[in-house]
Amino acid sequence: MRHPYEPLVRLQLASLCIAVILAVVALFHLDNRWLVLFMFYILSISLLVESLVEYKKQQLASCISQLLRAVIILLFSTVLFF
Repeated sequence: MRHPYEPLVRLQLASLCIAVILAVVALFHLDNRWLVLFMFYILSISLLVESLVEYKKQQLASCISQLLRAVIILLFSTVLFF
């Protein structure tokens, strides 16, 4: 039997893998700062998806915690980049 939130968990895992790949690429190409910004955006998408999974499980405290983490990463990475 498949897990009911399997597509969301796969999306979260895929976004985490993309963020790790972008982080490794950004380490070797330090001239491209937009790669780091894009990596933080992808990481916040992963946290948003995890927040959605927690919301569907009806675990509101964990959902709000993940949502706040995603928003903080989005705001700080944008402010530091620009």
